[in-house]
Amino acid sequence: MKCPYCDVEMIQGYLNCGQAIWSERKHKVSILPNRRERYALYLGSLNWVSPNHVPSDCCPKCKRIIIDAGQYETNIGK
Repeated sequence: MKCPYCDVEMIQGYLNCGQAIWSERKHKVSILPNRRERYALYLGSLNWVSPNHVPSDCCPKCKRIIIDAGQYETNIGK
């Protein structure tokens, strides 16, 4: 895949993480979304032995990471 920002070939890999959320606000204490919050990607809690492995592409030039969030929990567009 070509980077949409700089047109360099991206490297396929994984974002290895525990809990993660992409939302419209900063979370200061908890990663849990509230009922009114809109979020595009939510990875629930897992223990440290079994983290989430999110397929993604990383640009070696501009260091941007692209994630297809279509297969993860979301409430945007509902």
